[in-house]
Amino acid sequence: MTVEDDALTSLRDSGLLNLLNWAAPAAFAATDQIYDEDAGHDQGVIGYLNYKHLTDLMDRATGNGRFELGEDVEGTGSDVLARGIAPEAFRSMPSLTSKAIARNNYRQSPGWAADGYRVLLQSYVFGRVDDIKWGKRSDAKRRVASQAFIGQEALFDNADFGLQHIPGIPDGDGFAGLTLVAAHAFNPVTKQFELYIGQSKNPVFPMDTCWHWRHLLLSGGTPAGGLGLPVSPAPLGDAASIDVDDVVVRMKKPRVSQEAGTSNG
Repeated sequence: MTVEDDALTSLRDSGLLNLLNWAAPAAFAATDQIYDEDAGHDQGVIGYLNYKHLTDLMDRATGNGRFELGEDVEGTGSDVLARGIAPEAFRSMPSLTSKAIARNNYRQSPGWAADGYRVLLQSYVFGRVDDIKWGKRSDAKRRVASQAFIGQEALFDNADFGLQHIPGIPDGDGFAGLTLVAAHAFNPVTKQFELYIGQSKNPVFPMDTCWHWRHLLLSGGTPAGGLGLPVSPAPLGDAASIDVDDVVVRMKKPRVSQEAGTSNG
């Protein structure tokens, strides 16, 4: 197995991959509802809306951020979790075990971590995932792209000497694991969208890549001038899981209040 395979397997097992595949189409659909070219909305607005919607959805499903429960609170009603998102998105929201995915920010950049992997968000212009200039992004993204890439051979050699390499960001925040980036793009005009997961890289020469590796999770839509009807990023669970295995896990909110009128889940 490669480093990429190991990462994807762990992300599937923890539920993080399934969470991203659910949240991205729901976020794009929400952005599509707000986007108005006649109001002067541009790529900056699109990227910001996608970022805000994704952050909210990730926190909503994992019980983090404004959905975090106090120690003396046993559950959040479904009416609270369903408020502010499409009914289809709420019905297909992944169920996660308690504390399965923790909020783990890096230098004010929202992140979610599980089993030694942390995922940050980054928007880009559709079709230009290989042109992201990490050095021109936030300081957090520049530092994340400075992580060393440790291949399987290096890990094997270290094991022979009883050593264990712990990946991490140089001068980081003490997170003992690998920080990945979920890169997302949505074009509200053509309805094209993409979602990648990978380990970013600061290029060392002009034609060098900006990724150690990247994996396409989702894509859709109809290119400009193409035939057929555009495929909208509808927030449906089945549509969000075409290219990855579904992960069956339990909900972090173990009990729902009786006032919500739903059973425990």
